[in-house]
Amino acid sequence: MASPLDRLSYAARQAARVTWYAGHYAAGLRLMKPMPKPDFAIGPTPNRAEMTADIRSLFAREWQDIAAGLFPAPLILAPDPARLLQRSLLYFRDLPKVDARRHGRLDDELRPGQQDAGLPEYYRQNFHFQSGGWLSDESATLYDTQVEVLFTGAADVMRRRALKPIAEWMAGRNQRTLRGLDVGCGTGRLLAFLHAAWPGVRFTGLDLSAPYLEEARRIIGRTARAKLIEGAAETLPFDDASLDLVVSSYLLHELPAEVRLKALAEMARVAKPDGLIVIVESIQKGDRPEWDGLLDLFPHYFHEPYYADYVGSRLDHCAAEAGLTPIASEQAFLSKVTALKKDRT
Repeated sequence: MASPLDRLSYAARQAARVTWYAGHYAAGLRLMKPMPKPDFAIGPTPNRAEMTADIRSLFAREWQDIAAGLFPAPLILAPDPARLLQRSLLYFRDLPKVDARRHGRLDDELRPGQQDAGLPEYYRQNFHFQSGGWLSDESATLYDTQVEVLFTGAADVMRRRALKPIAEWMAGRNQRTLRGLDVGCGTGRLLAFLHAAWPGVRFTGLDLSAPYLEEARRIIGRTARAKLIEGAAETLPFDDASLDLVVSSYLLHELPAEVRLKALAEMARVAKPDGLIVIVESIQKGDRPEWDGLLDLFPHYFHEPYYADYVGSRLDHCAAEAGLTPIASEQAFLSKVTALKKDRT
């Protein structure tokens, strides 16, 4: 049972993360040249105080679930202090390159089809204007820092909201008989949290990026026994109805619409009839109408070629086409966690 000391420890760790990455965010704003005003209509946006309050509420919800015994307090995945400082230095060293791409001063965009033969064409791009797209060791090293700075220390807690519907589904099941898959696992952070919560489940992480999988091995190797394999979400290398649990975080908005549907259909195909699929993704237009302007601005500030299409669509409609039915949904700051079941046929 969680004690007051446990709560203080949790609060201190999360506050330190938010302070660290919010400081990076503030420094980055001073170092980067402002983007020109968009030439298209922008919806309403929240102020910083409203966003900060929402992050606090998100941490409070997570602690309530921990205190209720749904899952343990989060594993500490931060590298040692020296490595943390090194990644901070690398982040600020790379920032001028990101800023130059945003303003068209650095024309080193990865053109689809120009390199890494065998990877899907849509994949070979400088997503987020990051150096090397998904295809370099440098990008894999910087990615977690970049994402946490963008969300001022709330990226991990948004991912971890996937644990609640999984914990509820897991009740009464023998985890040692279960197989789970993280589709588009990236650097493996969600996978590590899942394994820490349910160490008996045989997890696999799948991603197209060899450098990101290597970064994931550095995390998973310290924290979990999970298999990591290269593969595409739209052609999962698993048999029909062979997996009990399928999760995916921040993948669908990086896919063209037709590939997105194929990926969801593949998740439905490999899931068992009584299995669970959990998607962590960006909120979409209308989920929080008073925040819609943030969704308008995001692809303007970052290279997100498929994001506007994703947020302008509805996940439940796409899921229904793939043979999936939503059974639970929760908004988590700028993310939405959707639990789905396979349709009975």
